[in-house]
Amino acid sequence: MPTKIKIVWVVCNIFIILGFVLFAYTSKMEEVRLGLEAHDKLKQEREIQKEKIAKLKKEQKVQTIGSVKNVMELNALGKHEEAAVLAQKLSEANPDNANVFAWWGISLVKGGLKSAAIEKFVRSTQLDPTNSKAFVYWGLTLAMDGRFKEAVEKYKTVIELDPEHSNAYAYMGEAYDRLRMYKEAEQSAGKALEMDPLNSNGYRVLVGALYHSENYTEAWKAVDQARQANVSVPEELIEELTQALPRP
Repeated sequence: MPTKIKIVWVVCNIFIILGFVLFAYTSKMEEVRLGLEAHDKLKQEREIQKEKIAKLKKEQKVQTIGSVKNVMELNALGKHEEAAVLAQKLSEANPDNANVFAWWGISLVKGGLKSAAIEKFVRSTQLDPTNSKAFVYWGLTLAMDGRFKEAVEKYKTVIELDPEHSNAYAYMGEAYDRLRMYKEAEQSAGKALEMDPLNSNGYRVLVGALYHSENYTEAWKAVDQARQANVSVPEELIEELTQALPRP
């Protein structure tokens, strides 16, 4: 074969090989480009999906809040059994919502189901250890069962969470009074009135603690203080105080 033809043949082969290499490279680059586009598209779709899920959760949360309000309204109307049924349905749809369990418990205790109510308060505080309302009603439920020492501990937790919770001090004072710890009851009632000078529970507990500790004169002073604040003291407590010591 002549030398010139050999040279042409070699050059042609080189070009053919280079063409294949270039084609393969181009194809690979196109594959990479398509892969990147597919990745970006998938990423965008995931972001859109996440936004949809977030929006749905937000809508569900709003719906749940509205439904909890319905539970509250039913309780206010005295329809405690209906409120408990609605709260149970809400808990099934929102098993991680502490407020739902708190109001389920409140509905149950108002309906006289104290043991079942405590279970809901326990669950509510497990889901949200800062849910002061659940702790308040947990304490009240324990007090209804005569478990006053345990009730005091729940009220203390409320006060740790909310140091200005006037009713927590009043309820704790009442529990102390039932435990015949009258000095502690007076102090707690005084703290309740310090937080809220119009707290009727605070005056009731204060007058009761002073009466039970036979400090009748101070009890009458507490009655006068309540009346000056236009806060009523239970008539039966006034009658007991009058029998012990007629108004000075």
